[in-house]
Amino acid sequence: MRGLLLRALPVCLVALASGCFTTSSERAPTVPRSATHAYWQQAGAVLARKPAGDDMGSMVKLVEYQTDALHDLSPEGVDPALVAAVGEVIKCEDEVLRVGATFNFSPAELKINQPMAVVFADANRKAAESKKKLKAMRGELNARHGGGFGG
Repeated sequence: MRGLLLRALPVCLVALASGCFTTSSERAPTVPRSATHAYWQQAGAVLARKPAGDDMGSMVKLVEYQTDALHDLSPEGVDPALVAAVGEVIKCEDEVLRVGATFNFSPAELKINQPMAVVFADANRKAAESKKKLKAMRGELNARHGGGFGG
């Protein structure tokens, strides 16, 4: 079990940090049609950012940046469901940072503290799921706002 968690943890961190808005078929964003379109584009740009390296420190810096940048987005005039979904991403990433801070984001500590590794992996899983749910909103937003949120 411990070996599985230690192998799965880096995968969870990469999934968490990688964002959910990048696809090779997307074109450069155009001028947003509404506050909801602008919010979607800004959130997408934040979550598409990649970590500077593969180490825990780079991943932590990216999650901190993403959480702060998403929190700073203005929800004024934005579809409430989109704001709620981004709020869930923020909440989940905050939990990853909170749990990680309890062991100073030390992979060595996770190797010897199995219960903490489980809690940290769960927090990362929830954050990755929240990003998938946000990405899955595209169809709903396209239907409600006449397109412009990608395919």
